[in-house]
Amino acid sequence: MATKRKPELFLKGIPASPGIAIGPVFLYRDQTLEPEMQIISDEELSEEIKRFRKAIKDSRDYLKKIHKETDKKYGKDFSDIIQIQIAILDDKIFLQEVEQMISQNHYNAAFATFKVFQKKKEYFLRLSDEYLRDRALDIQALKRLILKKLLGKKTDIRYKKKSILVADNINPADIIRLHHKDILGFCTNLGGKNSHTAIVARSLGVPAVVGTEFITSAVKGGDQIILDGNEGMLVINPHSETVLSYQERQKKFLILEKDLLRDAQKPALSREGKKIEVMANLEFLEELNQLKKSGAEGIGLFRTEGLFLSGSSLPSEDLQTENYLKFAGAAAPHDVVIRTLDVGGDKLMPDLADSPESNPFLGWRAIRFCLDHKEIFIPQLKAILRANKFGNIKLLLPMVSAVEEIHQFKSILREAVEILKSERKKYNSNIPVGIMIEIPSAAILIEHYLQEVDFFSIGTNDLIQYTLAVDRTNEKVSYLYSHYHPALLNLIKKVIDAGKAGKKQVTMCGEMAADPVAVPLLIGMGLESFSVTQHMVPEIKNVIRHISTSECEQLYNEIREKKTAGEIQALCENFYSRIFTISHQTLQGNNNMEVKQHNIN
Repeated sequence: MATKRKPELFLKGIPASPGIAIGPVFLYRDQTLEPEMQIISDEELSEEIKRFRKAIKDSRDYLKKIHKETDKKYGKDFSDIIQIQIAILDDKIFLQEVEQMISQNHYNAAFATFKVFQKKKEYFLRLSDEYLRDRALDIQALKRLILKKLLGKKTDIRYKKKSILVADNINPADIIRLHHKDILGFCTNLGGKNSHTAIVARSLGVPAVVGTEFITSAVKGGDQIILDGNEGMLVINPHSETVLSYQERQKKFLILEKDLLRDAQKPALSREGKKIEVMANLEFLEELNQLKKSGAEGIGLFRTEGLFLSGSSLPSEDLQTENYLKFAGAAAPHDVVIRTLDVGGDKLMPDLADSPESNPFLGWRAIRFCLDHKEIFIPQLKAILRANKFGNIKLLLPMVSAVEEIHQFKSILREAVEILKSERKKYNSNIPVGIMIEIPSAAILIEHYLQEVDFFSIGTNDLIQYTLAVDRTNEKVSYLYSHYHPALLNLIKKVIDAGKAGKKQVTMCGEMAADPVAVPLLIGMGLESFSVTQHMVPEIKNVIRHISTSECEQLYNEIREKKTAGEIQALCENFYSRIFTISHQTLQGNNNMEVKQHNIN
């Protein structure tokens, strides 16, 4: 009697690192570390604080050992990720919170550590920005490491053979250490595209899917699994025909990836020879080692929030200068566009906010917050001016909604220059200033800004949300979130045309710019500068080399009369599939396969 085949199970997560892996599951279940509260006596306090300090020292020593190994095997850019965790352990203000809880509440060290780190983690998880939420995972990784040292638990993952690692979450240090043991890929319940673990995976070329929520409940150790890091798809207990299909995709992907990287250094020229600029969006120092390899022509968006939120205190002007200088040096001779701080008072320093905001998306954040807090803004502006050693830094202001904000900014910038003069510090004030176009009012009145700034950068992520009144993180309305909506396209076209008329560069740095299917439409609308996530640079350049600008203009003329996002997207997908023999959907999509998602109880 034939054995009945197990049903295939398809799960969707977040694509974190491209590539396809096929193999057995290595299920890693970390120990549950929720220590019980114990009240200790006055006589035991000093000993308990000593235990905590020893656990910090042991954790620091463990990370320093990994840092040394990583630096030797992979170089400084990778070891910097470990250095970030070491820096948190060196943050005296943060650690003093634990010691204070031990002293004042008479809690045992393990429980005090759990409480303080858990509070910090939950603080980051409440933030609306995905990039900032992912910092919670760094805090969680450190919390677990310290607790393991306090409770005498093992700290290493015991990995035996080539497998796909499945876990609730994985410390980036573990990914680095497991890489030389031929880890095929990894999948986690938690995490996002901006987590340090995802960044390490992309840099090492390890396929990864994160944010699946319940993958650890859906598999057992030894189960066969297919992991598609291109689409964020997982196939558990795949049938033989499914395996063959993905093996074919895997071969095609590897060939395409090899071809893309081979041509990455070539300029992005359309078939008529029109040059289109393709830059990279960066967030972390450890990404710099891939900048030249990707073929990016500079850094079109450097987010500075991570530097401000990595510790318990604000970064000094000197530390900011040092970091900005590294990005400027890596990008040279191309430009690096540094976006000023784009967080709200409740995110950066809760004590600066008078009361919680009911709607932080429309509240006190970005340029509004910075203009109100010169004691934070001026040191950042001074650091940017000091870091402009190569003359290749551009300064970008987020969430501008009124010309008055530009005038206020210019006044503060002049003040920063005067302070630098009085301090006799070297600086270069010859720095172009641009604004993010992410609020409809700025797009509608774009002509008002032509004489005020030097360039524009379209941030489609927020522009879509504000234009369509759709929160893409809200599952009930996320289906309305589309960068093919006619209203959005009208605003984008208005900005592009105004930029050309005023001879101001217009770049797009939002997710729409990294959608290969949307690229021909954007070029047809007149866009000549893209800034995308680093791993997408070779693919976007490749798309540009395959298209004719005149055909792209015809595509735009076709969609102008369409009234729905669905109609426009369909036209763009048909255009794209005609251009490429092997379409993006065939290589990376799952359009011809029925996708079933099951809740795991």
